[in-house]
Amino acid sequence: MTPAPILVIGSGGMLGGELLARLGARGIGVGHAECDLTDPAQVERTLAELAPRCVINCAAYTAVDQAESEPEAARALNAEAVGQLARAAARRDIHLITISTDYVFGGEGEEPWEEDAPEAAFAPRSVYGRSKLEGERLARAAGGRLTIVRTQWLYGAGGKNFVDTMAGLAAERELLRVVDDQIGAPTWTRDLAGGLELLAERGATGIYHVVNSEYCSWFEVARHVVERLGLPARVEPCASEDFPRPAPRPKNSRLAQGRYAALAGAPLRPWREALDAYLATRG
Repeated sequence: MTPAPILVIGSGGMLGGELLARLGARGIGVGHAECDLTDPAQVERTLAELAPRCVINCAAYTAVDQAESEPEAARALNAEAVGQLARAAARRDIHLITISTDYVFGGEGEEPWEEDAPEAAFAPRSVYGRSKLEGERLARAAGGRLTIVRTQWLYGAGGKNFVDTMAGLAAERELLRVVDDQIGAPTWTRDLAGGLELLAERGATGIYHVVNSEYCSWFEVARHVVERLGLPARVEPCASEDFPRPAPRPKNSRLAQGRYAALAGAPLRPWREALDAYLATRG
């Protein structure tokens, strides 16, 4: 008997596409046209027709700055739709993995945020962060077999991302000024997809932080890209206040990976190693 598939919702996005490619015949993908998460009837119909053993939700409202002026749109997809999906999955005893973010944390201090951080740690500074935190809470309230994966700073093929943007700008400009006071971990979607695959195959539930290991600033990422590609642009550090954005960014986005490392036997590889591998795929 052919095992039930792993359903990837949002398979047309940067992460969803990478994940679907990794799963191969074990996966089946749906995009917005096939399954609009904000439409409960479509969600119910999709789960009933495809009968997956696991659902990995990669769909999200990710326009962080735009969310400040579109809070209802962000909440509809990142919160209400996630809650609806979780309830539908729980009724069918389907394992649900949904993607969250470092933006659920306030960003104070310098210590990495643990998976079971105390309630006081959750003080998102943006509409996007608040919508993702609400999505986590609604999913947990639904019960059922649930995995929340917090990740951050994604880059990869098939989507707009910081790494490709820096590579393009460095080929056109003599000077790049990049913020040096926001700390986290750039994460390759290919490595994250491997982590999601492991969680799905193990049936692991709970909260996991899945990011490439070690920490850096956006400035360090940009400098690494420019150096590895041999581009002539100079990269200089600056403060977040030098580039004000509609949505405030957390300054401490360090995510501890203890729970994932215990399950997998090791955390994901260091960010420099992953980034070098990605840059090699770009030629």
